[in-house]
Amino acid sequence: MQEDIKRILEIATNAPSGSNSQPWQFKVRGKMVNVIALPQKDHPVLNYRNRGTWIAHGALIENIDIVASSFGYGTEIKIFPDKNQPNITAGIGLVSGLPKADPLFSVVPLRTINRKKYEDRLLDDYQKQELFKSVESHKNIELKFTEDKEQCRSIGEALAVNEIVTLETKRLHKLFFDEIVWSREEELKRKSGLYIKTMELKPPQQAVLRLLENWRVMQFLNQVKFASVIAKDNSRIYSSGAGIGIIVVKNNDEDFLLAGRVMERLWLEATQMRLSFHLITGTMFFWQGIQNDAMNIFSPDHVKIVNDAYNKITKVFNIKQGIIALAFRVGFDGEPSALSSKKPPEIL
Repeated sequence: MQEDIKRILEIATNAPSGSNSQPWQFKVRGKMVNVIALPQKDHPVLNYRNRGTWIAHGALIENIDIVASSFGYGTEIKIFPDKNQPNITAGIGLVSGLPKADPLFSVVPLRTINRKKYEDRLLDDYQKQELFKSVESHKNIELKFTEDKEQCRSIGEALAVNEIVTLETKRLHKLFFDEIVWSREEELKRKSGLYIKTMELKPPQQAVLRLLENWRVMQFLNQVKFASVIAKDNSRIYSSGAGIGIIVVKNNDEDFLLAGRVMERLWLEATQMRLSFHLITGTMFFWQGIQNDAMNIFSPDHVKIVNDAYNKITKVFNIKQGIIALAFRVGFDGEPSALSSKKPPEIL
């Protein structure tokens, strides 16, 4: 069984995390797997109340549940099982004798982000039905989706506010460029970070990004609102595709973890149907930090544009209560230009 658990975790750790931070380790005792969070690996500003980490762990836990089934194990999952150890996100007991594997198992190793511009093509009814069934077993989680082009354009603009704030704020600018991995050799060595090829930039754009790494250059260009130019270009990418969705949760950590489970299942369903998927979270996490007065690094102008952007998204989807945990777009484009490497699971 121990060898099975090792293989399950090796496959399941192909889960999404902020800048491929992989903020987890595992403690295995017999048939019990404790999933342990390492929030210090995540973005120190965007990871408000560790909720970016909780989303990543939700995706990981969903993968473990799916992959275990292919090895003939059922799972008994307890979320945040020990209040005295809040970084244990789940206790997962494996039960032998499960007769049928989850059909999504085969695409767990294939799941990847695609940041390209997508085709102007809608999903058919079957594809939408398969995607949206992902939320059925989690009643506290609300999934909203729009195909309306004008609404997608508006949401795309709101999501791209992340770029303006990041590139105009010195601390965020440094954190962003510290995460970028500039070569395949470095990526294979680090097996974490934001690999430049996964950003889907053209060679001239990559060259410009290299220049912008220098804060003095960025500061000078910010005088002519260059970050807004970048955001405008990115908003066109964000608004492209079959549609944009959001996941809405209550204001508690458990729901953010469940949002990660739902998101991962959505992503895997999309992968199985050969659809591209792009997770986008920056604007929503900036908004949370501002509303709860946890961040004091933003200028008044940035506070306003983040609030306006978040409110624009809530207006499109008519959100009256709850918090938008994340946004995503889905569509058609084929394969991404590059993949990010994963570290082997750290088992204590």
